[in-house]
Amino acid sequence: MYREVQRFRQVWIWVLVMLEAAIFWYGFIQQIVFGIPFGNKPAPDAIMVFLWLLFGIGFPVLMLWVTKLVTEVRRDGLYIRFTPFHRRWRIFLYKDIREDKVITYSPLGRFGGWGLRINMHGETAYTMSGKQGIRLRLKYEKIVVGSENPDELKEAMDATREAEYDES
Repeated sequence: MYREVQRFRQVWIWVLVMLEAAIFWYGFIQQIVFGIPFGNKPAPDAIMVFLWLLFGIGFPVLMLWVTKLVTEVRRDGLYIRFTPFHRRWRIFLYKDIREDKVITYSPLGRFGGWGLRINMHGETAYTMSGKQGIRLRLKYEKIVVGSENPDELKEAMDATREAEYDES
């Protein structure tokens, strides 16, 4: 019915991740390729190779290409999957949703940033970028799902919910 795939698109996140990777690439090339110890207390070569693989290659690939928030509206509810942290879909069935509302919020102020977050009020956020989304009130929890198109998401939820009730 509706599908949205979000990735980190903030320039400052890309800059930070690539800057971190560049430092490990520089250290790797200096120490392993040219044989010049990197830093005042250089790590052994095996550790340097491990750190380069982890932070020079693995972390940037994970953060910039693998990490994504997939939101789907299906016949019975809202499905979200925050890859690679969720192996399975997180499902919010319409019968369990007491209220859903398009909201504008501050990810930094309300949740301390973007990603999979829980705040002091017991709200869980799934957000990748921007400051708009859908707030779901369930029986025992409150969820905020970030969206680049929150109005379309809400319309799709309303349309499929109505179609589900019409069939019953």
